[in-house]
Amino acid sequence: MVEKQVKRMLVQANEDVYVALTTGDAVRLEAGEIREFPDYIAYACIQAGCSEVKKMEEIIEDTKEKPKTRTTKKK
Repeated sequence: MVEKQVKRMLVQANEDVYVALTTGDAVRLEAGEIREFPDYIAYACIQAGCSEVKKMEEIIEDTKEKPKTRTTKKK
């Protein structure tokens, strides 16, 4: 049997939130709490007003300086 790896996300609630999906999944987050969920639940939490929390490694990769390409103007 092939096991599918599920992408996971960290989310944080700004206020107490209860999120229920039509699939039967339901989660409760307290204000300021950071939790990790499968992406389909995390997206529902974000739609309900939560925000995504990035891990430090992701932040470092996002902020790394990309090589600049120089362009020169011809007169």
